[in-house]
Amino acid sequence: MKAVIFLFALSLLSSSVYCDFSCPDGTQASCLDSGDTVCPVSAKCVNDEAVCLDESLCDSARGYICGSEYDVVLKDYEKVVSQYNQLTSENVDLRNERLEKRNCVINSATLKDAIKCVRKG
Repeated sequence: MKAVIFLFALSLLSSSVYCDFSCPDGTQASCLDSGDTVCPVSAKCVNDEAVCLDESLCDSARGYICGSEYDVVLKDYEKVVSQYNQLTSENVDLRNERLEKRNCVINSATLKDAIKCVRKG
């Protein structure tokens, strides 16, 4: 009988070791699958494929950047550069047109010729 009680007590003790845990105040328990990652709320989790592109980007105070985020930023940057180049080209064209009209007006012999310079185009 003592052996049965001993085995019963041992089973209770062993089951309580595996099932009893506690969480700090203000936290909640969670079940994780194999390969799951736990990250603090103040941090950003990245997967194994994340690459630190430059040591200066890996400042823990400033955070890390993932390759996919870098690609998005790079596409946006290239779009803005393209828009800038287009606007610059248009600005040069407008400036050249204005200078041509100005020179035409300066070199006009009559008011009628000067008006023609401004209206053409």
